[in-house]
Amino acid sequence: MDVFCIALHFLFVQSSLGILDGMVNSDVSAVKFRLEEEKEKRLLLENDMEILMLKVANLTRTVEKFATGSSTSPSTTAPSIAFMAYRNTVLKNLGVNQKLIFDKVATNEGNGYSAVTGIFTVPVHGTYFFTWTTALAKGYSSPDVSHVSGLVVNGEYKVHVFIAIDLPFNMGGNSAVLRLNTSDAVWIGVPQGNVVYSNAGERWYYPTFSGYLIHI
Repeated sequence: MDVFCIALHFLFVQSSLGILDGMVNSDVSAVKFRLEEEKEKRLLLENDMEILMLKVANLTRTVEKFATGSSTSPSTTAPSIAFMAYRNTVLKNLGVNQKLIFDKVATNEGNGYSAVTGIFTVPVHGTYFFTWTTALAKGYSSPDVSHVSGLVVNGEYKVHVFIAIDLPFNMGGNSAVLRLNTSDAVWIGVPQGNVVYSNAGERWYYPTFSGYLIHI
């Protein structure tokens, strides 16, 4: 009987030791997992800190450049694109939606405007400002009719100007600010009217077409 009890006690002790060993192993594994997890978090924080320090350094350099006047703004780094053209002769017998060709070029930085076609071809994408003027004078069209011209981009009218013929001489203009892509074509078209007046004798060149790049 005593031998049997001793055997039972031995089995109980072994079982208890096995349970304890399993618990210890489980706790050790959990601790190892938490340590690995904390290590990954620390590495991520260190990486985030390095990125933040780089951003601070870049910002500091930018501020220093502005403070010393060595930094250039987008407006100064953008290419110089500007044109201004005009006519010194009367245009007669214009067809519907015919292009107005301003054949005298005063400014053409960037070479975007053609005095042959009357088209400004956008050299680089960006925001552009355009303006134009036209004029009418009685006796230069038959019959005397009102005049409408418009700014056209790739064949689509964007804005117009209307000039009535109720006065011996009348003049009008309009302007637009447009976001355009490289190679877009811009010109002035005439959806209504058959004449545009100019006065070369007096050097009063009423028809004008101008534009320039605001920013890219």
